[in-house]
Amino acid sequence: MKSEHLLALIGLVLAVLVVAGCAGAKTTRKAADKRGLAYGTAIQPGDILWPESAQLLAQDFNTLVPENVMKWGLLRPTKTFWNWSDLDKMVDFAEKNGMKMRGHTFVWHSQNPPYVNSLKTRDEAIALMTEQITEVMTRYKGRIAEYDVANEVVADNGTMRDTVWLKAIGSDYLDIAFRTARAADPAAKLILNDYSNEYAGDVKADAFYNLAKDLKERGVPIDGVGFQLHIEAQWPVRKDALVANIRRFAELGLAVSFTEIDVRIKMPVDAQKEAEQVRAYEALLDAALGEPNVKSFILWGYTDKQSWVPGFFGGYGSALIYDTELKPKAAYRAILQRLLAK
Repeated sequence: MKSEHLLALIGLVLAVLVVAGCAGAKTTRKAADKRGLAYGTAIQPGDILWPESAQLLAQDFNTLVPENVMKWGLLRPTKTFWNWSDLDKMVDFAEKNGMKMRGHTFVWHSQNPPYVNSLKTRDEAIALMTEQITEVMTRYKGRIAEYDVANEVVADNGTMRDTVWLKAIGSDYLDIAFRTARAADPAAKLILNDYSNEYAGDVKADAFYNLAKDLKERGVPIDGVGFQLHIEAQWPVRKDALVANIRRFAELGLAVSFTEIDVRIKMPVDAQKEAEQVRAYEALLDAALGEPNVKSFILWGYTDKQSWVPGFFGGYGSALIYDTELKPKAAYRAILQRLLAK
């Protein structure tokens, strides 16, 4: 055999071995798929355009969430202009890569344009809110599996948050929002999402539970609740209180989604702080995998390159599982090991 033919044959064999190795590679996506867990991340428009990040997303996650582009201020900055482009591209990307999409969010007190924040009358507010929900859910009917219909409606002290929706519509605004969403896409799962609602016994968590219970018992079409889980590494996860909370929602017939997970570190990072972060991610995933009522484990971003944490929590960072160069961190490896465990 001529040397050039031999080299070509060796090259072909190596190429086949590389492809076979990639096909059999252990990834978080494959491991989560085997467990039936929606394992995902929030993304920005550029994430699906840059080849390196797009490849990572398709390889490691089975679920995507638009971090901002479905929020009212970006999707519909004026009453007459809808900015569908970025959201359309995300939904297309998810479908092409066999991924699920979560929608986030409709009814919220933040990131609203002026024409929303200035609503005064009940009729005007209902008309605008129902139009928003119906337009989005009709456009993506059958393509977005789950929506955070309402976000952060409970205040930190356990009362209903004093929002434009509560002021203009009244206490039944959630009923109207969820019923509108069900009518727009009967197959989509409808979620009530919030932060600091994960531990049974906490004031806000108990108020959130009572709100969801009331909605469910009155026949409002709510399918589940979301725990955001933006937490700090140095404070151990209170797993008993977390599991107790998950189970009481299960008794109501409501699924639980972990919707916006990140574990922030007081900068600078050191080995101890990183170990605390790993333990927090492990504890959250253990709770999710141990409770059949938990359907989703969603990170609020995947790379420290563009996390919201440093801009919101001064002095904190390194909250996600890939570093600024998209390299897996210790938390990623811990999640993969947990997902692969028998």
